[in-house]
Amino acid sequence: MMKSVVLSCALLAPLLSAAGQSGMAMNKPATQPSTSLTVTGISGTTKTLSPADLKALPHVTVSVHNVHTNKDESYSGVPVKDLLALVAPAKGEGPKVSGNMTLIIAGATDGFQVAITLCDTNPECRNGQSIVADALDGAALAQDGAFKLVLSEDKRPARWARNLQSLTVKAAQ
Repeated sequence: MMKSVVLSCALLAPLLSAAGQSGMAMNKPATQPSTSLTVTGISGTTKTLSPADLKALPHVTVSVHNVHTNKDESYSGVPVKDLLALVAPAKGEGPKVSGNMTLIIAGATDGFQVAITLCDTNPECRNGQSIVADALDGAALAQDGAFKLVLSEDKRPARWARNLQSLTVKAAQ
């Protein structure tokens, strides 16, 4: 178990530092609210979405308990898996990498970053949903920018990212 944790940290450290990771505090105020979301696939293909673009895509709703606010919340948004499909290489193209070794680096406007695996976005690997939310309890996000990464089965929202501005797919090395 300890070797696995050390290996995970060793794999993630270069990816996070190379992307300019500047801190991990969830309560750090954002420098500016997110107004667009850029999704970058493993092959470098990018797609930038506005709030209207995201709103036009099929949505799901997840109910979570946010321990930071000590409230039950209901988020509506687009599954991360569906957003990644917009920039995925054609079937049979691109690198052959396990879903557990494919990382999605989520970046926020305040410099906060978090890494999740491709498996975290796949209902065949994980019970919960990973979504980019644009609504909380039926109203458009305001305080958290236009976009927020929410993982419904996490016990704590440590891997959530408010003011989300980017999702970048990378192969762990």
